[in-house]
Amino acid sequence: MYRIAVIGAGQLGGRHLQGLARLSLPCEIEVVDPSPVSLDTARQRFAEMPLNSAIVSVNYHSSIETLPSTLDYVVIATTADVRLSVLQTLLAGRKVRSVLLEKVLFQYQGDYAVAEALLSSHKVQAWVNCPRRAFPIYDVVRDFFSEEPLKYFQVMGGGWGLGCNSIHFIDLLGMLTGKIPTEISATDLDNVLVSSKRKNFMEFTGYLRGRFGDTRFEITSFVESSARLLVTLRSESRTCVIDETAGHAFFFDGKRQTPWERQTFEVPFLSHLSTAIATQILTEGSSKIATFEQSMAYHLPLLAALGAHAALTQGTIANFCPVT
Repeated sequence: MYRIAVIGAGQLGGRHLQGLARLSLPCEIEVVDPSPVSLDTARQRFAEMPLNSAIVSVNYHSSIETLPSTLDYVVIATTADVRLSVLQTLLAGRKVRSVLLEKVLFQYQGDYAVAEALLSSHKVQAWVNCPRRAFPIYDVVRDFFSEEPLKYFQVMGGGWGLGCNSIHFIDLLGMLTGKIPTEISATDLDNVLVSSKRKNFMEFTGYLRGRFGDTRFEITSFVESSARLLVTLRSESRTCVIDETAGHAFFFDGKRQTPWERQTFEVPFLSHLSTAIATQILTEGSSKIATFEQSMAYHLPLLAALGAHAALTQGTIANFCPVT
């Protein structure tokens, strides 16, 4: 019998709960949120799922303190501003085998070392939910560029939340290149930050540029725009353009007689991905998504660049980034 918990029953937490409701492994699920409204929403989300005899029970809590003393798998789907304190409270009173953390991990750069030491001292395996590594289409992309190193990676669209979502693409580029960022520049971000959909958080627009070794990247969000998000990758003779919304990927190989090829695909819903991620972590102790240590190497240079830009434009402190 596996004991599983979801901490944070908001939008993301609810989708994780629906994914866990599909598990074929016998388990008890605990859901934690201080908000009665969020817990009611979580109940409704779970009720939408088909009956599953593997789910022995689902219990709802307003406090971490009432969780069982041992847990096999915990999803921490809170906002970034409280995630470290949630992790500290969780591990202070119970033994936890594995944790899945939502991103952006933490707002303060110093929190990453604190969390790393905490996870290590409690011998907790931890992963970060940047799931594009688990999208089948990006396995195809990696194979397509396996004979030629990537030279250029571009993400471009309107109003898609560069501050809180660019880590997804930084993580993806890390998977495709096998490297970590060697340079991230916020020089060409817009000087005016915009209010996030979530209260007390901010968003960035403009151009974020940098390198993973010899691979240059550009991540762009246009302000007051709904332009379709497109991902473009280029090597010396190959190009790939991906439209995740439409589910189309275009592959160009200048060495082929018919250079362009189109593939259709479906982006997996989080509620489906969550099932596969949890199953692999519980049964194998591994996952296709990035470990905490890998993700920390992507988060820190990104947060340093965004935090410095926010300090210049908003007057916040440089080691803090107001994203979630």
